[in-house]
Amino acid sequence: MKIISINIVTIILFNISAFSQTAELFDTSNTTIIDNDIWEVSVDKNGTKYLGTIKFGLVKFKNGKFTNLNKNNSVIKGEAVTPIFTDSKGNIWLKYSNPVSEIAKFDGKKWTVFTTKEIPTSNISAIAFAEDKNGNIYFGGENGVFCYNKVLWSKVQIPEKGITVRAMDINKNGEIAIGHNSGLIIYSNGNWKSYYVENSELQLSVVRAVKYNNNKLFIGYGGGIGNGGFSILENDKWTHFNKLNSKVPDHMVRDIEVDKNGTIWMATNNGLIKMSNNLIEPLFFREGIHNNNIWDIATEGNTIWIATNFGLIKMTQ
Repeated sequence: MKIISINIVTIILFNISAFSQTAELFDTSNTTIIDNDIWEVSVDKNGTKYLGTIKFGLVKFKNGKFTNLNKNNSVIKGEAVTPIFTDSKGNIWLKYSNPVSEIAKFDGKKWTVFTTKEIPTSNISAIAFAEDKNGNIYFGGENGVFCYNKVLWSKVQIPEKGITVRAMDINKNGEIAIGHNSGLIIYSNGNWKSYYVENSELQLSVVRAVKYNNNKLFIGYGGGIGNGGFSILENDKWTHFNKLNSKVPDHMVRDIEVDKNGTIWMATNNGLIKMSNNLIEPLFFREGIHNNNIWDIATEGNTIWIATNFGLIKMTQ
């Protein structure tokens, strides 16, 4: 197991000082982190950070040290690790692939690997994880949605066939939101409802991020032509935020997280979105167009961890 030490470097990032925030960048120029292209970030119950790469497996960040877990020294038998999810008990869930595609869980002491022997599918595809109020774990991808009830895996019967699940979230009332490559599916009061551009106010057909916050569902779009950005659905009423009517910096919103203060954070292809008390502000970390790709976000108290294609950012409020 390769242990990599780091030297934390504090940097000044564009637009940060106006929001009373400080940031630190961890990359290959100021540390010995294995790669700058970090696709996933999640934090377990002990405060350990888990980073997903697409070439070098999993990276664990604990006590100021990076540890690379890959097919040569761990149960992580794939070079690409995405997505990564932390459940309500602080356990880490992830999918690794290339060459082997499997699901793995880490409870802080041991890893458990789930293969097609346990999961009823010929090919494990996971793009998003979620958890319900009973602690059941869900994942969705190209082959639909699957659920683990702490004993067995089963396939969830959803109304849409042949879709690719891009995002999932479940609220405390048991409502399920599923974003996919053709729209949105919501399970509520025992029924499924499908939303498309043609039958609803969805702004784009690809939904890449969904997040419940109180009675609101935040919906992030997949970019491309059109307005994009994100929408809020509350009591059947839609509100839209995009580059034309707000400070949203990009059409694509690929991750949405809520911190302990209720502030909304969103990852885009052009910087980070901070939304507090309905005020939207973009945060940029480098100068120049297309230089602020944000892949994933994790919250930890007053700290925001940001996975980018130019390193890992720690931002403290």
